[in-house]
Amino acid sequence: MKFFVTLAFICSFLFSHGLFYEAKEGKAIIINANFTKSVPAAYAKIEIFEGDSALAFVNSRMDSKGNFAFLPQSAGTYNVKITAGSDHGEHIKEFKIDVANDFEIAKFEQPVFQKYFGALSAIGIIFGIFGVLSLIKSRKKDN
Repeated sequence: MKFFVTLAFICSFLFSHGLFYEAKEGKAIIINANFTKSVPAAYAKIEIFEGDSALAFVNSRMDSKGNFAFLPQSAGTYNVKITAGSDHGEHIKEFKIDVANDFEIAKFEQPVFQKYFGALSAIGIIFGIFGVLSLIKSRKKDN
């Protein structure tokens, strides 16, 4: 029993986080950034560059819920850089948003792993459970 309590305690430190983001349309283009589903990247620094410009079109901070809205000046590509700090360092994400002539999002870069994160997590948990069960079964055979 002590083994399982120790294992559970050690595994609790393995839960890490990254910086996840999404962009959606409303009355403006709304960008949301979170460390996990329930932990927003509150007051994260956000910089938005129009096209290949070296000067930021927008240089601001997100709100307490990790949201930021902006109105693009014109159609084109906007490069977004989000910098969020956590207890173990800075997390930086850069992505592009293509804005159409009607000021709606034509295309938005979303990491592939972000789309399948839930499924991959479930598969990992299943493998972990079967690994622990196999370990228990092999120990019983040895005794």
